[in-house]
Amino acid sequence: MLPEDCVHSRFIILWGTNPVTSNQHLWPYIQKAKSNGATIVVVDPFKSATAEKVDWHIQPSPGTDTALALGLMHVIFKENLQDQDYIDRYTVGVEELKKHVQAYDPEAVAQITGLEAETIISLAKSYAQSSPALIRVLIGMEHQVNGASAFRAVAMLPALTGAWRQFGGGLMHMTYELFGASLNWESITLPAALANQQTRSINMIELGKALTSKDLSPGIDALFVFNSNPAVTTPNQNLILKGLEREDLLTIVSEHFITDTARYADYVFPATSVLENWDILDSWGSTYININEPAIEPLGESKTNSELFRLLAKEMGFTESYLYESDIDIVKKTLQSDHEYLKGITFESLRKTGGQRLNLPEKWMPHVTGNFKTKTKKCHFYDEDIEPNLPTYIPREYNEADMEKYPLHLLTLKTPKYLLNSSHGNVDHILEKEGQPYVEIHPKDAAIRNIADGDELKIFNQRGRVFMTASISHKVTRGVVCMPQGYWPSLLKGGSSANALTDHLLTDMGRGGAIQEAKVEILKV
Repeated sequence: MLPEDCVHSRFIILWGTNPVTSNQHLWPYIQKAKSNGATIVVVDPFKSATAEKVDWHIQPSPGTDTALALGLMHVIFKENLQDQDYIDRYTVGVEELKKHVQAYDPEAVAQITGLEAETIISLAKSYAQSSPALIRVLIGMEHQVNGASAFRAVAMLPALTGAWRQFGGGLMHMTYELFGASLNWESITLPAALANQQTRSINMIELGKALTSKDLSPGIDALFVFNSNPAVTTPNQNLILKGLEREDLLTIVSEHFITDTARYADYVFPATSVLENWDILDSWGSTYININEPAIEPLGESKTNSELFRLLAKEMGFTESYLYESDIDIVKKTLQSDHEYLKGITFESLRKTGGQRLNLPEKWMPHVTGNFKTKTKKCHFYDEDIEPNLPTYIPREYNEADMEKYPLHLLTLKTPKYLLNSSHGNVDHILEKEGQPYVEIHPKDAAIRNIADGDELKIFNQRGRVFMTASISHKVTRGVVCMPQGYWPSLLKGGSSANALTDHLLTDMGRGGAIQEAKVEILKV
């Protein structure tokens, strides 16, 4: 579903997303839907700024979204609230799904999620009986070991209820697929001869592990960092720093500032800003494509990423023509597409307007008659080509010793108002405006540790420790604590930030980062 079309929705579930803070351009549309009579629900283990403004906050235990979604399906089948005609026409595997969700009755799901069984029943009925009904998902839900299963389960709900039939109903994720389908990516794709080579790939989530591994063969001798600040943003922060401290590691960083990563570099090269280079700006959250035209010449010796690599290619003696295409030529080629979405959009038109909306139908309803991106064009509740064949709640298992030492579940979230991930985390006036970072802790967890509001705390586990101020509140449930991400460790007491506590675990599919699977203990200092 397109973001602006949510104004037609009458029941909106914001699942694992906090638009008031991190999706601000969507929030006015949600407010308009509310003024039109929509009920707004947030599903989030943390009482976010969005959760404080909606009609209903569902607060499950962290990492239990898969069980909750399967529990909703159980109720929908039991109450006969499914759209059987849509299921028969446009889905596969409903009988397998119906049998599968029998194990996820409201009482069982209540035990898993920490919710009341009546809450689960009420949410299922309200969603299935509302029309148009929308579920908005973003990346919050994926950062758990069960992340892919959670997305699979939640994405099945609109097909189960036939929500796709209604304008303003269905599922809303990101709009980047529209740009992926329409732009001429083939023109800038690696040549087949190069792309087919068996080149090793290192998952950035596991960068600390890769930099410190004694078993990796060959080991990593050089690290080139651009558009990134892994000393802040990558899990298992202390392992990252241990790798960066290696005397035998050549580290090169292209940057605007001396970041916490750049402090470990052998060479730091000045990078251009968006004011100095050509680019195409597509979007995760809108249907507009924009061109970025340089306003000034690059300052000093600043270079774009592509120009830096062109210069390296020249010095290394490479002669392949594709290594020397200019930024403006890459922009022009990427826009040369005959796809219907780009009709009327050219390099020249974008230079005149700055940005244009993709040429989409007036009513964007992609799955009214199925048309899913599967081999059958149907929504697969059951898929024999995927393991597991059905989304299944399989929580991370912690050993008893760790559970005893570290009994609190840590959430590291985008709660800061003025930081953009880790960007702006070094700007004094923004940090002053943001204020002192704090860890949210439930009153009962604080009481048994003799912690008062405003106390200085040490939050720690087997990977590291972070010092922050206590904020005692009901924004978290008992057994859960929350701290902000994005702060630079060099600017915090003790030289550590949130990722000193997170692990480099991977999700069940897609090899994303399960960063919300961390256990900690807290002491007053």
